[in-house]
Amino acid sequence: MSDLKNSNWEPSEEDNLGAISESYYSIQKELEILQDKVNCPDNFIYNFLGAIQKEWDSESCKIKAKNFKNKYI
Repeated sequence: MSDLKNSNWEPSEEDNLGAISESYYSIQKELEILQDKVNCPDNFIYNFLGAIQKEWDSESCKIKAKNFKNKYI
């Protein structure tokens, strides 16, 4: 897996209209369900997404471990 900060990767129109749109819709619906279940404010959802976003940062332990695994396995 390459680092998107250093990558020229861009989704195709097919990706945007297919898998990416489907994932966006699915994530959005899951967050609406979560918000309804726990009756949390919008800023909680915003911060929740921020915590998830940090896990995908190229400097996170998760991504470093993933890259190490992909490189050596």
